[in-house]
Amino acid sequence: MEPEVRNKLDLAIEIRDVYAREILDFAGNPAIEVEVLAGGEIIGKASVAGENYSKKEQIEKQTEKQTEKQQVHIEEKIELLNSQIAPEIIGENVFEQRKIDTILKENGNEQTSFAISLAVARAAAAAEKIPLYRYLGGVRAVHPSMPQLIRKEEIEIEKIKEIKVEESTVLTKLFERILEEQNEGKKMILSQETAGTEDSFLVDIAVAANITMILVENRESAYYTVLNNRLLQLEEKIGG
Repeated sequence: MEPEVRNKLDLAIEIRDVYAREILDFAGNPAIEVEVLAGGEIIGKASVAGENYSKKEQIEKQTEKQTEKQQVHIEEKIELLNSQIAPEIIGENVFEQRKIDTILKENGNEQTSFAISLAVARAAAAAEKIPLYRYLGGVRAVHPSMPQLIRKEEIEIEKIKEIKVEESTVLTKLFERILEEQNEGKKMILSQETAGTEDSFLVDIAVAANITMILVENRESAYYTVLNNRLLQLEEKIGG
């Protein structure tokens, strides 16, 4: 992506299947996991957290009616993805991220579109046998800097441009926004307002885009552990 998503037009591996399922995020809210199957046995998997609720809503115990409403909402998204969006993606070249993202922006919603976009990129990275951050970052990510996990209390957040993943429906849109801010010389911090899942994509995106800070709510959360473990993995691989 350098830091925009690359189109590998010299390669062609067909997407054979796209499938979504329901999981839970770390707040216990319904979330989406997507698998993209390309070529023979190439799989790209991604998950995004459920709806963004306020801290008060997350702390308060939800009523059974609220839980049922969330359940129906996520089931509707998954049904839309599996029955209508997936057929639009199947048959496309897994390396043509920009074209696929354009299809997603026209047919999906924020949550499902980003999950598919990310899963497609993971499948493409797997096809090239490279980590996600290398696929997204290209040359810039050969010798990358590792981002820090930062709490709001530790920085003057008003002086830093916060890039919220939820505000971008697909990877290409996210990286276009990052590039625009970088061209203006702004210092950035990457964030995700939702509770997070076991997917550590935030770290790979930060490394690929050369963003040196990732905003976290607290160091006791399960999502902090997920992100920190991914950082440790990358530090070992890159440093070693």
